Amino acid sequence: MVGATAERMRRWALELPEQLVYEAPGLDGIPALKRPPGRVLVAGMGGSGVSGKFLEALSHNKSVPVIPRPWSGTPSWLSKDDALLAVSHSGDTQETLAALREGFESGAVTVGISTGGKLGEFLAEKGLPLLTVPGGMPPRAAFGYLLGTVLRAVERLTGEKFWEPGETVEALMRLRDGLSAGVTDELARKLVDRPVVVYGTCPLTAAAALRAKQQLNENAKMHAWAGTLPEAGHNEIEGAGPGEPPYRLCLTLTDAPPLDDILRDGVHTIILRGEGPDPLTAALGLVLRGDLLSLALARERGVEPGPVDRIEEYKRRA
Repeated sequence: MVGATAERMRRWALELPEQLVYEAPGLDGIPALKRPPGRVLVAGMGGSGVSGKFLEALSHNKSVPVIPRPWSGTPSWLSKDDALLAVSHSGDTQETLAALREGFESGAVTVGISTGGKLGEFLAEKGLPLLTVPGGMPPRAAFGYLLGTVLRAVERLTGEKFWEPGETVEALMRLRDGLSAGVTDELARKLVDRPVVVYGTCPLTAAAALRAKQQLNENAKMHAWAGTLPEAGHNEIEGAGPGEPPYRLCLTLTDAPPLDDILRDGVHTIILRGEGPDPLTAALGLVLRGDLLSLALARERGVEPGPVDRIEEYKRRA
């Protein structure tokens, strides 16, 4: 892997629009189905698996539900009437490999998305399609490659349209050109000494919140959690007690309902609103802003965003 320096991590983050237009070799290998699958299971962990949360949100108004699986193995309901997308950038994620093997045994239509690894070897042995994404970067830096490939794969499996790539990419390029490093740096200085809770206010911004939480954990090496509103108004707001409360980042869309009634609990709240021609583009704009914020926080905290030594040690033990 090319050294994941702070400079390269920032460049990869800014390449989100260009990554989304990538069309993975192997897409034509997805079999033409006589009828759509009953469900699509997206198995993956961490930076590879978060794409499943975006597809889950987008599938809420589709005929075929997409279900993320950030766990080992597959649920008992998976059958030949369903489809499985096994997503692992490295191809060596143990939980995803377990899901891949069980999915194949269930008879589900099985497709892999990876740079290769053991996942690629298994698919080649079984004659199953592998959609190959670029390597040479950490999985979290390949988010656009992975999400764009999952979107295209789900569209081929279901026959339904999930996004408009041209509009999304053009809007994200305009957003990128208008971003202010000064605003991001100022926000990072506010958050540098506090744990952060990131909330989404709809299914798509909940996916963006999970992505932001992951980036704060891995890039900035800081405690962060993700949740949803208004659900947090039914439980988590009771946790705001004496002492130094965390900061709350609230990711929302321009047409989201007012949040004032929920957020009157004394927690420092910063609302980031996504904008774009459609909800997915707006949520991806929030992803880009969250990625850059995590890198600014890494700089403020004096840490290198690339290495993830504890995660690597965990994988060695797993």
